[in-house]
Amino acid sequence: MNQTNITSLSTAATDKSNEDLVASHLHADGTLDVLMFDGASSVSDQHYLDKQCGDPAWFVQQFAAALLQVATPAIKQADSMELALHTLHEQHSKLLQSTTMPVYAYPIAALTWLRVHANGKHASIYALGDCKAFLLDAEGKASELDPYVNPQEGILKTAIEQLKQEGLDEQARWARLLPMLRERRVAQNLSEHPSILCLYPQGRFAAREYNIPLAASGHLLLMTDGFYRLVDSYHLYDDQSLMQACARRGLDALMQELRTYEAGKAGGMTVKKTDDASVVMLRLGE
Repeated sequence: MNQTNITSLSTAATDKSNEDLVASHLHADGTLDVLMFDGASSVSDQHYLDKQCGDPAWFVQQFAAALLQVATPAIKQADSMELALHTLHEQHSKLLQSTTMPVYAYPIAALTWLRVHANGKHASIYALGDCKAFLLDAEGKASELDPYVNPQEGILKTAIEQLKQEGLDEQARWARLLPMLRERRVAQNLSEHPSILCLYPQGRFAAREYNIPLAASGHLLLMTDGFYRLVDSYHLYDDQSLMQACARRGLDALMQELRTYEAGKAGGMTVKKTDDASVVMLRLGE
């Protein structure tokens, strides 16, 4: 596998810090690790760990650095996650021990970790949260590699629609949603087996793990939900047409289309009008 086969793009929703992160590392034996992070926007009134970049951005940056430091092809991905979290705590012990924050302010993130093994014939996925992963085969057929629906999204969309029907503006809707969002954040952080990447898990992560055979050609694609809005929020594409467009037109064109469409929208069924958006595409067999 070759890192030159990777193209990626990550853009912030606004002029604030990008809470997404894309990283990759090619090991000496040819194993390739590709990481896709989506930091969850804070539901706190302030940031505690990094007041300039914000706590979600700090968390994904520091965890990614720790994971790339400890991960090797000889260590299982789940075990590497535990080592990385331990490393992060050791490296930032002074900051973490001196900072008192409410549980709802603890940063969390979605993570999909794609590992293409050295022989190039199979890959493995370790996933927490709602990043998306697809395989586009040589015939242009798309398959979702990690079919996961976040149950909280439906609850949130229903609540937002009810608030809109009450005639509340965006600021008033946010104020009404905040207690529910904070309660959810506490539950995620205090879970015995969290299904999201968090700073203080109470046990091992409840990740989704897959082993995937790879053909000689095609494309692997990872994306955050901000980029996937092209499908599930805006309905400009379905899975297959989006993957085909990425391969044919390139990631820049699709990202520009996303941002242009969002600039013309007046709001929707999401908490944020726009979101940080990231996508990675890996060409196989080259």
